Amino acid sequence: MKLLDSSGQFKPFAERSIVAIGVFDGVHRGHQEIISEAVRKAAMHRVPSVVLTFKRNPREVISGSHPCVVSPQSRKAKIIEDLRVDCMISVEFSEEFASLEPEQFCGSVLGGDLGALWVCVGEDFRFGKNGTGDVNTLAREGKKLGFEVDVVPLIYFEKEKLSSTVLRKLIKEGRVVEVGKGLGRPLMLTGHIIHGHSRGRRLGFPTANLSLEIDFCVPADGVYAGLACLEQEKYICAINIGDNPTFGDGVKALEVYLLDFDGRIYGETLEVEFHYRLRDEVSFENESQLIGQMQEDVKRTRDLLQGVGEKKTGVY
Repeated sequence: MKLLDSSGQFKPFAERSIVAIGVFDGVHRGHQEIISEAVRKAAMHRVPSVVLTFKRNPREVISGSHPCVVSPQSRKAKIIEDLRVDCMISVEFSEEFASLEPEQFCGSVLGGDLGALWVCVGEDFRFGKNGTGDVNTLAREGKKLGFEVDVVPLIYFEKEKLSSTVLRKLIKEGRVVEVGKGLGRPLMLTGHIIHGHSRGRRLGFPTANLSLEIDFCVPADGVYAGLACLEQEKYICAINIGDNPTFGDGVKALEVYLLDFDGRIYGETLEVEFHYRLRDEVSFENESQLIGQMQEDVKRTRDLLQGVGEKKTGVY
């Protein structure tokens, strides 16, 4: 898959294309339907499929808000590539780009730079200055410029339309099973392993303390069961998010205990998948009670995920 920074870079590769447009944060099941439709049409017309998306959420420019990130650019690109897309164009959503009238966007980008034959979007698609363009605007301009519009129906999930906003809410509530159903895969966070209090090792459960790479959407405080990917190997893991109330730390941390693994991995990058929520984070009266609960958490984690991950041992 070709990765481009602007629609103007596309012409050297092809004159015509089929285009899917969207922010696509998370590339959830609804996004996948839009993108897959573009890929199908591209195969029929024997032209490249193009995903036109953005390096940052347009809401940062339009309203000044900063929504947490469900999938970073690198992860988004990998998921989109797996959908057999030929080209992904990640545009910098600037104030200049945001000021384009719908007609300007259609003429210069879709009809001009990309030579679109079809444009695939979701039912609720809005574009152009102040979001004044919608699917009807797109269809009207398409008739003038020579492209067709495919409006992909919304998917309904949790009694409302599936959207990145809904998934962010579910993530913040810790409902990772539902998040996985909406995404079509487990929620994943990526970060670097840093030094912590080394308390877990003393308690018999050495944990990797994760410093997240970006402003990820982080699940609610609590204990989770999942899988951790380290150097292309997957390990069953128990994950704790919170401020360790038993010890009164007061600072939120994300700690990952890799089952059947023994090694020092400071500075490494770890990808963590969230499969199940086990419980809330609670304060224990003493370390003995905490260790007993941690043993139960590990047992439940192993029971839930045995056979899903590969048990490995590593030495560093």
